Amino acid sequence: MTQNPTPPAPPAGAPQPAPEAPLDAAQKNTIGLVAMIVAIVAAIFACIPGALIVGWLLLPVGFILGIVALTRRGQKKGMGIAAVVISVVGTIVGIIVFVAVAAGAVNDALDDATGGDTTVVTEESAAAQEDTADADTADADEAEAEEEVAEAEEPSEPAGTRDNPYAFGETIQNDDWTITLTSLNTSANADVAAANQFNEEPTDGTVWITLGVEATYTGTDTGSTLGLGFDYVTPDGTVIGDHDALASGLEPEFDILAELYEGATEDGLTAFLVPDAVDGLLRVTPGIFADDVFFALPEA
Repeated sequence: MTQNPTPPAPPAGAPQPAPEAPLDAAQKNTIGLVAMIVAIVAAIFACIPGALIVGWLLLPVGFILGIVALTRRGQKKGMGIAAVVISVVGTIVGIIVFVAVAAGAVNDALDDATGGDTTVVTEESAAAQEDTADADTADADEAEAEEEVAEAEEPSEPAGTRDNPYAFGETIQNDDWTITLTSLNTSANADVAAANQFNEEPTDGTVWITLGVEATYTGTDTGSTLGLGFDYVTPDGTVIGDHDALASGLEPEFDILAELYEGATEDGLTAFLVPDAVDGLLRVTPGIFADDVFFALPEA
């Protein structure tokens, strides 16, 4: 019977092959651990409005490290997967927080730009403000009765609209501006012609009118009259601006580019070339985003 020859022993001192590690003995994935920690920190910062930028910087780092951890052969994948998932979820949450913060900032900016609600200042309202100081001694029943009478007399349309314009000469104010229409000349052809020979001549059926405006800036820092608007509105709803026809050189002329500090006033004339019936309304816009306010023409 033939016996199998015994394989020769490796020569002395030869390197011995290392035993292969079991397939289920995956090594610790250090990069995966770092990726997961970075992703968690980034997701937390992405949820804090004041620290969004930190989250946005760290989220891609955590995501990339997570991908790298998943490519490491023979190392555990769990923390790399967690890092990728956390980075994606953190990005989604960060976007939601950013949109909410941006929307709030836009709303605040619009509120600042509009200057708040526009109100009218009349002799009655000024007297009412003075009486407020003596409110503690006023008769509560009498005040309630006066309030009921005032509510009953209120028109259906809000004051200052086309259907219920303010009387000419009343003062309007918001957080940024106090504006009064001081004068109206409904037959100003001669004044406009004398102001500048190049001013546009009125055609048949049209006439120049000049409007006196007094605008006081009451906001913070500085404001510009460029954000104010003054227009004439015909009965059929056509809007005629002071820039639709050339009329320069009026004295004093309202400067539409004046920069004013708090308390400063721009006072002057602006002109409109309108149908000679002159039976429309005057429209004032007390700020770029402010609501339009309408005034009736002064009684002849």
